[in-house]
Amino acid sequence: MRRTILTLAVSWAVLQAATGVAFLKIPVDARVCAIGEAASTHSDNISAIFYNPAGLAGLSSFGAVVSHNEWLLGMNQEYAAAGFGSEGLGTFGLSFNYWGSGDIQWVNWRGETIPGYYFTASDWCLNLGYGRAFGPFSAGAGFKYLAERNESLSTHAFGFDAGAIYQTPLTGLKAGLSVTNFGTKAKLDVEEYSLPLEARLGWRFDWQGLGVAQDFILNDVEKPGIAAGAEYRIIDIVALRAGYRTGSSTEGLSGLRAGLGVMFRGFSVDYAFAPYGELGMTHRISLSYRATSTAPEEDF
Repeated sequence: MRRTILTLAVSWAVLQAATGVAFLKIPVDARVCAIGEAASTHSDNISAIFYNPAGLAGLSSFGAVVSHNEWLLGMNQEYAAAGFGSEGLGTFGLSFNYWGSGDIQWVNWRGETIPGYYFTASDWCLNLGYGRAFGPFSAGAGFKYLAERNESLSTHAFGFDAGAIYQTPLTGLKAGLSVTNFGTKAKLDVEEYSLPLEARLGWRFDWQGLGVAQDFILNDVEKPGIAAGAEYRIIDIVALRAGYRTGSSTEGLSGLRAGLGVMFRGFSVDYAFAPYGELGMTHRISLSYRATSTAPEEDF
């Protein structure tokens, strides 16, 4: 078993570093992860800048979020974002996303460790986004700078995101569309890799304390997938969440997502877990703040 885990660790780290800033496929917000990663209409948290920049229009004042992801096999992901907006000006957001492999012991083809040699890789992304509402429509765009390091090799790339959200005439029902990671190629040594281009089309319906969301997801790395989930506020300050994400390349219950959130006066603490088959379990926790207004919010 130990040899299997070590081999998987190296394989996963190499995959992350070799497919061109593949960390951009990893969700950054615990709340979104817990509902199956359905995020095309995500609009009440500054982390919308990652999924659909049109969602920034839902932030009418100041908002911030920090998130820690205890990723697979000792790897980690850190995320921080902040934004400010007004009804007349729209909303600007800035985020920083970091993924690190940690020190991973190399193993040979027989599963034996290679003493004194460790593999390391890291990626980071700085993302500037803008979103604005035009009646029932919201539109947004984002620009990102990405850097990747794989041992002694390093590279950088630029990316662009765009999206729209429509508040339908049916109260509580929204539809969203986004395209993310359209940009230049990343090059490590002589190999060039495209960014993990992804398109989402989905909807969300909120009724009283229940929210249900679904996305259709297309990308150039994995097979098409569906993200779906729900959250229910059992009392005023506590929400339970569950969802499922298809299209994963790992086996077992790797599509399952679940978590909970506690909210009070604009502050929120969210937790999510997601299994990835033999690779193990991931745990995310996010702390966020959104300046509240006197008007009631559709989402929670």
